[in-house]
Amino acid sequence: MKFNPQKHHLIASRHFRQTVFRTGVLAAVAIISGLPTMAQQEEPPEPPQRLTPASPSIPDTLLPQITAALQGVNTPEVAALAKALHAEELQLGAASNGNALTPIGDLDGNGTPEALLQWPLPIVEAQDVAPAPDSRPLWSLYLLSWTGAQWKASRLLTGVEEFKSEVINPGPPIGHALAIVTRDPETQTPYPAVFQLKDHRAVLLWDAQADDSRYQPLLEASVSFLNHKSAPTVMLVTGRADPGLLRVDRNGQRGFTARAFYRWQGTAFVPERTDYSPSPDYTIYRFISALHLHDYAAAYAQVVPAKFLKMDSPTPDKFRQFIQDHWPEFLQNEIFVAPEVPPGSPDEHQFVLSEPGKHYVYHPVFSHDGKFRLTGLTRLTRTLESPPEGNQNTN
Repeated sequence: MKFNPQKHHLIASRHFRQTVFRTGVLAAVAIISGLPTMAQQEEPPEPPQRLTPASPSIPDTLLPQITAALQGVNTPEVAALAKALHAEELQLGAASNGNALTPIGDLDGNGTPEALLQWPLPIVEAQDVAPAPDSRPLWSLYLLSWTGAQWKASRLLTGVEEFKSEVINPGPPIGHALAIVTRDPETQTPYPAVFQLKDHRAVLLWDAQADDSRYQPLLEASVSFLNHKSAPTVMLVTGRADPGLLRVDRNGQRGFTARAFYRWQGTAFVPERTDYSPSPDYTIYRFISALHLHDYAAAYAQVVPAKFLKMDSPTPDKFRQFIQDHWPEFLQNEIFVAPEVPPGSPDEHQFVLSEPGKHYVYHPVFSHDGKFRLTGLTRLTRTLESPPEGNQNTN
């Protein structure tokens, strides 16, 4: 399989993918806002703006109802606010199945904490499709702010199933802001968004799902924020890396742990650095990626030269010649796969290259010094007609 750097970039799909028959959100957006559908437009000159839960163009029928309910509240007391909205008062991080109101902190410094209102979207069911028995409500989220005389509501996100919120400090001139992390129900990928309070209304500063975002999702990831009193907030994304040159099962155990640090830069969180935990799969990936770039020095650093080359006086030049003579596939635009193997397998770190009519199965051996450098590599060639053991080639 050939490597396509665009197709196999470390970015999961960022489409706003909620179950259509449950919410009708996407269909309603296309109809109400006049976005072209596939039947109406065969070859658009440029792709339409991607819809995300934070897209301001999504129509909102709940906000007028909320605004009307707030008209009679002339006190900053959260209890009175919750009563007017028929909402349950919650502590930050608590769960609810209905309207819920959670104080989140004083974003504008006026002495009255802002509040997060979560409101369940009405369920819209298709006539011939029943909702999943384990389906959960989808929420619209609103920020409520006290002006000194009344409460104002503004929408944050819509159509989200799972979320968490946190007040962060991106630094001057923004000051305090509200970060909300949602989780895609299909891929379980977390996507953060950041809002600022201006004139008692929420304004979207950054959306990780936007087309110009530099956010790189990880598998089985979590997003947290490292707040400091004297420095801007750092966003930390921890998870399992999904490298393009070494494919892993999204729901499996292969791969390696990554910790990505993001710093706020002007109007967005941007990657600062990524730390990887040493592991056999990480060594395999570094070995493959270095040779893919013909960086023999970097690949040489991933092996124990004398053992890998089986010679007493190894050199980088001998390593380069050895790779060119015996492992040319690593120098080409190939994609390798790290398959899941049964627990207790004698070779849980094997990887595979598939070609028409045959498979190359690689069996690596690693050092035991905690650096997991390659001390050996065996390749088995298996054709559709060959027995399981195939043809063996070792270094």
